[in-house]
Amino acid sequence: PDSEGQVVGGFTLGPIIAHGGFSTIRRATSASTGAVVAVKIVPRQRERAVARRIAHEETVWAALSHEHVLPLFACIHLPTADFFVTQLCPAGSLFDIMRGGVPPREDAGRMFRQIVRGLRYLHVEKRLVHRDVKLENVLVDEGGVCRIADFGMARGIDEVGEWSELEQPEREGLPIPNPSAPGGGGANVHRAVSLAVPRSARRDAPRPATPTTTTTEFQPGSLPYAAPELLGPPPLTYPAPAQDIWALGVLLYALLVGTLPFNDSFEPRLVLKILGGTYTPPQNASARTLVVLRGCLAPRVQDRWGVERVDEAAWGVG
Repeated sequence: PDSEGQVVGGFTLGPIIAHGGFSTIRRATSASTGAVVAVKIVPRQRERAVARRIAHEETVWAALSHEHVLPLFACIHLPTADFFVTQLCPAGSLFDIMRGGVPPREDAGRMFRQIVRGLRYLHVEKRLVHRDVKLENVLVDEGGVCRIADFGMARGIDEVGEWSELEQPEREGLPIPNPSAPGGGGANVHRAVSLAVPRSARRDAPRPATPTTTTTEFQPGSLPYAAPELLGPPPLTYPAPAQDIWALGVLLYALLVGTLPFNDSFEPRLVLKILGGTYTPPQNASARTLVVLRGCLAPRVQDRWGVERVDEAAWGVG
């Protein structure tokens, strides 16, 4: 039921446009309106931990509605697979876009401000820590608008508990170009939000008082974005907004320079670089941009900016 030409939940599946860890992304078309969407197709998982992780991402994603967050239009559950209908982002991710070179400073500033607003919504309004902010997880829609994607690692700011089943290294992620939609009669279809995408957000939030006992895992390509406190010793193992702010700083640096501030093919050396917190400042960046970058990449959590402060200063980036 997940091949090209099949109809699932009212959507005709088109060609494959991307692959994820456990998923395939297809372009799809609404049989009733002709709207073109993307559909993430996840085969039913036999492993309980993987199935639980996918269910967790659906729960988190379905509750989100903001102009800088990738919308989830519908979920369709069949005995063989789950289908997640979302917005088609033909430009792909910021990672894809950066392959073409460093964007002009004005564009980098605009994209950064959009990501900050999406993150502010997650931290303040939804009280969520994304925990996997990186170039690959920011998609760009047909209007050039940045949308934060992939909520499989997201956790509540006040969430305290054992997450060992969800924190295993292999995880299904929402791939880069965001594809299509499903369709099919008799399927269990859950409409998450309307196709009109809302907006908004407000302030930063405190971290929970009690750490969990979960071991920290990083998704492929995510270690260069990891905050020092996640690497220890001892590593912080509970979700805190400051983790996302550090990753946001890494992302800003990449937008400005075209490389990551902390990078090394030898992971132990990469960890030492992150713990040292030293990087080469971007050349020709404005003074205001450097202030924001330093606020995001402050090694000590207590010195790092909150998302509201970043948002208020982000107008000077670019």
